[in-house]
Amino acid sequence: PKWSDLMSGITAVFSKNSGKYLKPMQKMLKTIKYRGPEKQQIVSLKKAIIGKSKEEKESELNYQFDDFIAAADADESIANCNYLPEEIIIKSYLEKGDNFIGNLKGAFAFIISDGENIFAARDPLGIKPLYYIKTKDAIIFASEIKALIQYKEKINTFPPGYYYSSKKGFVKYYSPKIQQIEEISPTKAATEVRKRIVGVIEKICKSNEDIGVFLSGGLDSSIIAAACTSVCPKLDTFSVGAKGSEDLSKAKRVAKYLSSNHNEYVYSLDEMLEVLPEAIYHLESFDMYLVRSAVINYLLARSAKASGKELVLCGEGADEIFAGYQYLKKLNINNINSELKKLLFSGHANGFQRVDRMSAAFSIQPFLPFANLNVAEYALRLPPEIKLHDDGHGKKIEKWILRKAFENDLPKDIVWRKKQKFFDGAGSGNLLERYAEEVISDEEFNNGKKINDGLILRSKEELFYYKIFKRFFPESYVLETVGFTKTA
Repeated sequence: PKWSDLMSGITAVFSKNSGKYLKPMQKMLKTIKYRGPEKQQIVSLKKAIIGKSKEEKESELNYQFDDFIAAADADESIANCNYLPEEIIIKSYLEKGDNFIGNLKGAFAFIISDGENIFAARDPLGIKPLYYIKTKDAIIFASEIKALIQYKEKINTFPPGYYYSSKKGFVKYYSPKIQQIEEISPTKAATEVRKRIVGVIEKICKSNEDIGVFLSGGLDSSIIAAACTSVCPKLDTFSVGAKGSEDLSKAKRVAKYLSSNHNEYVYSLDEMLEVLPEAIYHLESFDMYLVRSAVINYLLARSAKASGKELVLCGEGADEIFAGYQYLKKLNINNINSELKKLLFSGHANGFQRVDRMSAAFSIQPFLPFANLNVAEYALRLPPEIKLHDDGHGKKIEKWILRKAFENDLPKDIVWRKKQKFFDGAGSGNLLERYAEEVISDEEFNNGKKINDGLILRSKEELFYYKIFKRFFPESYVLETVGFTKTA
């Protein structure tokens, strides 16, 4: 199947009184129709209604599954050239029961029902989104929180690495088994890191030759682009930035070095302010660090969509597994891997959410090679000393082993480029921060920064975003779904 066939907005209701939820289901699905092709499909059985925003394709398997319905938002690991994800899921479920979920790889969220019971699951890292609410007589699922607001009930995040069964409730099916490799040479580790990253991307290229990469010119996205050129016959790269921003020049340099078909877009403050409400609406967050980067992701996805892309790759996830954040340098080296594990498994409410929502806004499927478990679990097992490496002069170099793995694939100044936050390199952070300082007075900030007893906004900028967020999501219970990022 094409990547647009794999991507889908999914919704479901499980209730003895499912019939009364048919019209609300139609509204739910319409709310997230951009998560896939425009055509929506709703199927109703005795106790379940399932909807998806994608076209149904004929398949030789369909006749076997007259008593089952399913909807899935998945990547290539859940499908092959003959079957759609839903069919693979139903087939595996019939053969192995609940236990089949442990054999699925990649990113997915899906729901399956035979009308009497329901089964839903989310991938271990939460790359694909899923939320749920419980009413007096139903449990209701949807890909995004905006689809659930009409019910005026507390919205819960479907926990990554869990499945839900109407027979068993929530069951944890994935626990990371990450035992540190005690001794390994840097050369061997670098070789294995490169092999795993290139291998993951090679599988993507086999099913789609028209690849796009979000290229900032930073280490992570440049490595993804370099890995693509080694296995993909054609590559389009996309970068955006404010005029004079460092990312634009670095991305252009990398694209020229790799001979990619490069697409560059220069934005202004006025344009950022114009798309900001739309970005916040899709992001479903007002975290100031997420929003700064989300605006850039939004413009990147728009640019890729204009070029006809259905699939884009990006470098999200490298900081979480190879120790890219500056604050990590202050921690005891023995605590690094446990901290990285926390970062990786909370990414579903932060960076992974940003990438998913901004791409989905334009019906684009994002793929995160660093967040593939074959890469991520290995990276977390590596000794922290080769991720945060002492240069012998009292400085620690972040993501050192990742740099070594690709030092022959990119220009030296790119390989050893100092980490910048995404929004700093592209120039959005300072522009938005200064604008918020001008439009939000000290008095307004002091009066409005305390949202509730557990939530105090960190800056005028965050208050500026929160005011926009509240226009779309006025219900206070929505705040419980918002994750917050660290500052560095």
